[in-house]
Amino acid sequence: MSASPERLASTHPVVEALIAELGDSVLADSASRDYYANDIFWQPGIRPLAIVMPETREAAASAVRIATGGGVAVVPRGGGMSYTKGYLPSVAEAIVMDSRRLDRVIEVNAADMYVSVEAGCTWAKVNEALEGTGLRTGYWGPLSGVNATVGGALSQNSAFFGSALNGTVAESVLGVTVVLADGSVVTTGSGGRKGAKPFTREGGPDLTGLFLGDNGAMGFKVAATLRLWPRPAETGYLSFGFRSMTDIAAAQVEMARERLVSEGFGIDRTKASHSASVNRISDGLRTLGNVARAGKTLLGGLKDAATVAAGGASFLQAHEFTLHLVVEARNAAELKTSMDRCRTIAGKYGVEIENTVPKVMRAKPFSPVRGMLGRDGERWVPIHAVFPLGDWKRVVEANDAFYAARREFMEKHGIVYSVMTMTVGTEFFLEPAYYWLDEITPLHAKSLGEDVVKPWRSRPANVEARQAVAELRAATQHLYASLGGVNWQVARDYPFRSVLAPETWALLEGVKQAVDPKGLMNPGALGLAVRH
Repeated sequence: MSASPERLASTHPVVEALIAELGDSVLADSASRDYYANDIFWQPGIRPLAIVMPETREAAASAVRIATGGGVAVVPRGGGMSYTKGYLPSVAEAIVMDSRRLDRVIEVNAADMYVSVEAGCTWAKVNEALEGTGLRTGYWGPLSGVNATVGGALSQNSAFFGSALNGTVAESVLGVTVVLADGSVVTTGSGGRKGAKPFTREGGPDLTGLFLGDNGAMGFKVAATLRLWPRPAETGYLSFGFRSMTDIAAAQVEMARERLVSEGFGIDRTKASHSASVNRISDGLRTLGNVARAGKTLLGGLKDAATVAAGGASFLQAHEFTLHLVVEARNAAELKTSMDRCRTIAGKYGVEIENTVPKVMRAKPFSPVRGMLGRDGERWVPIHAVFPLGDWKRVVEANDAFYAARREFMEKHGIVYSVMTMTVGTEFFLEPAYYWLDEITPLHAKSLGEDVVKPWRSRPANVEARQAVAELRAATQHLYASLGGVNWQVARDYPFRSVLAPETWALLEGVKQAVDPKGLMNPGALGLAVRH
């Protein structure tokens, strides 16, 4: 198959071999290479030699084999929502493997309670495939699920919908299919046995876990199987206002210990201001039809719609912190018991408020990722860690003191601080985020649409402020590590080797050597050495 002159912009022999083998699945033009050298926060990075968008696992295996055989690194990429250098090359001779054309739903097996999908399948597509089955995965997607892929979530770990009760995406995985550095394709879990269905993760050492949270350092994921559970019959919504992060966190942790909530999140007034205006709440009127259709009766749905319209978003500003919960149950009586218990717990620390936010979130869970920018087009980037539930108070107090001490630094550089709290299974999750004025990148424009970013497209780069944000993030990372926190999306951003016991690090290096002896699968990810 012939390729256009633009696609042949790079004449590297590996790129030429990839084009000869995969044709239009390979992009080597300058614009594409520039685009794939950026993530949500870090830019510009090293341009890849080319981008490969395989449509089959066989094509993916061929691409990996050709690249590594020629000494070229392979950097996996999913939906492009990363802010941790996860899919940015760390070496000049690298290709990016974009998984988004690997997007088939392979099998929905209601009888055996699992779904198998290709790694580039978005969470929105997974949930669409399960409509009408009465089943759902335990964790069923991030807020960015219209873009975020299953493979990306597995590589960097992920939590939101269903996570307060069911933990991160890793808790829902039964097995993965991965292309290793030599181009061989392996399947973990029972799906890797001769003649067996992919119905369980157990049955020998847990090889699946090697490829979760690895950011593609161990291999390129092409498919995964996820466990299914019955979809709860009843859903309720609650919101509360609080005076401090100590109060909101106390309520969240107490509810988590009783396993009352399916998903929930707490935000401060600043986060509410940006999120309410740019995400789902400001779009409430356009969401009313979805809310109405979600009602068990037309009348009930219309009442919900009217409540959303009347509630608006201004009420969020009346409280320093607000908590928004979705509670699910098998029947109405069970739901009432859980809702009443949540009200009792929250009532000890705060007050109940209009439940507009969780209603709108659930009415259209996978909306455009407008939150990549702030209210007036400010750049946005978060930082996070998870902690044991019992450590929540000292973590909150340390976090408050940390940012209070840096208020002058943030004001100097025009950095606006906000914070979100969640519980994920038996973990306390803390995610500060920062907003600042800076240039709009092609990644933002493509993800949100040129019409959305047009008012800010000419904004100049603000390298000084961006560097200040990077310094603030790094200091926060060290703070959380000192408090015993754990980060999910390690990539090339969060500390990893420095927080591991030497023996644990040595084991990781040994596994890497076994599956990727030349160190060509996403070199530098997880802090593993970049070999030359």
